[in-house]
Amino acid sequence: MASRTNWTIAIAALAAAPPAVAQIASDPLAATRPSADASVAADCAAPPVPFVMPTTGAVFTLPPDPVAAEGCAPSLPPPPQRPPAPSLFDMVAMPIGTSAPARKWDAVRLGSLAGQAGPWDELVAEVMRLPAADPVRMVNRWVNWHVRYRDDPAGDEWAPAAVTLRRGFGDCEDYALAKMALLQALGVPSDDMYLVLLRDGRQAQHAVLAVNRQGRLFVLDDRTDRVLPAEAIADYTPILSFSGSFAWTYGARGG
Repeated sequence: MASRTNWTIAIAALAAAPPAVAQIASDPLAATRPSADASVAADCAAPPVPFVMPTTGAVFTLPPDPVAAEGCAPSLPPPPQRPPAPSLFDMVAMPIGTSAPARKWDAVRLGSLAGQAGPWDELVAEVMRLPAADPVRMVNRWVNWHVRYRDDPAGDEWAPAAVTLRRGFGDCEDYALAKMALLQALGVPSDDMYLVLLRDGRQAQHAVLAVNRQGRLFVLDDRTDRVLPAEAIADYTPILSFSGSFAWTYGARGG
């Protein structure tokens, strides 16, 4: 077995060796070689090169250079941006993580009407045909007239929009989710819409859809065909709201 001195000398010699890039820089054929980007890609794909100790014949590989490895990491998409906090009904929205209703929301929020045919096709065609039409008001009225209110027989279940619109009945969350999906199909950004769970003046649980229009929140409610600004509604107290992968709870305004 080689002495510790031999291991130390060999490793020191390896560290002191001039870098290969210095030789390549003076190479007259360097211009004919692959570009730096291609070389980096090749280096990332190549397995580590084994090193043989000259004194003992032991074979090992050096750990990857952490600086060089940064260029090999796959690029990740940027994280989604949290929409503006939906403070409404004189309450302040505060961001939260997970909650029990959030699991129901995650199960239905990606339900899109894109590529599906259904009873809503006539509405979508009419809105597209009328450039001056207000899709928010038309969707609110259409869903209120085409979906019958029915409580869930076995607990509070949230149905995907296509299910609600095809069967023609649902509860308040189903109304709000159906309106959200229709508006998204008509080009309203999902970040501008919020499912809001609340209590009304009788302390009964309820849900509505809030839509951000140029910084002002408007409420789509199955209890009325009118689309009202949130500040005009005095008997609703929000509890939770959802948009995309984000959620908020609510607190009273200070002062």
